[in-house]
Amino acid sequence: MRHEEATIRSFVVRHKQARYLGCVSNSKTRTRLTHSLAHFRAIDPVCKFSISPSRQNPREITRILIAKGAPRICYLISEHPDWDGKEFPLPEALNRVVGSGLGTILSCIPGRLALIETEQDRAILEKSKKPLRPPQRIRFVVSNIDPDSGVHQGIFQAAYRLRNDWETPEHDREELRDLLNWFHDCLMSPYVLDDPRNKRAICWFKSESWECIRNVWAMVRILEENGVIVRKIKTGCPGHVLYEDSDQIVATPFGKF
Repeated sequence: MRHEEATIRSFVVRHKQARYLGCVSNSKTRTRLTHSLAHFRAIDPVCKFSISPSRQNPREITRILIAKGAPRICYLISEHPDWDGKEFPLPEALNRVVGSGLGTILSCIPGRLALIETEQDRAILEKSKKPLRPPQRIRFVVSNIDPDSGVHQGIFQAAYRLRNDWETPEHDREELRDLLNWFHDCLMSPYVLDDPRNKRAICWFKSESWECIRNVWAMVRILEENGVIVRKIKTGCPGHVLYEDSDQIVATPFGKF
């Protein structure tokens, strides 16, 4: 009941809250709410934010919600009986809901962040008494200073050096080859890094990019076993974002070094 009650109290206009709270408190009357979602007009407009036409698709909406702090699991309140009252991974839920025309509220953070889909509309619902924590960006760095960016080099430069060093044990070189090949195949190569004007740009992993970070930790283990000290750093403010995909961003730090 936590998601339903929080959603109604935060996003529904005050004079209709009691009505809908009464519906969801009883399983026999719940359908009075869910069946109304296809043409739901009780959302408080102060909490409702439109989505630009170019981002009206599951992948982009996933990025929007994650950037606002959405966790990987969400909860659905829906006229679809197979979805209603169930939790789904966020991308899966959005693939089901977006474009379906089935009245659904996708609750990410109870009473603070949601998406509503109706037959006529699709919008972000957001209400926060205090700012949501900015999404964390992560880097793994070594002690060497990069001559272009002026900051500590990232783990990939160190991993390539170790892989190419004939003094590195063969089994470590082989494991590094496999890990670096995985990143080559699965991680996008940001085109902005090809521009010499962006030599100060720095790559950061998104904290929700679990598979990439798991494989980075595998490289950290090999590097540290071979005497390379690796440090993990985090920030919620990486600078001017030049590039973004589902796993990473590239940003130029604010100000001067």
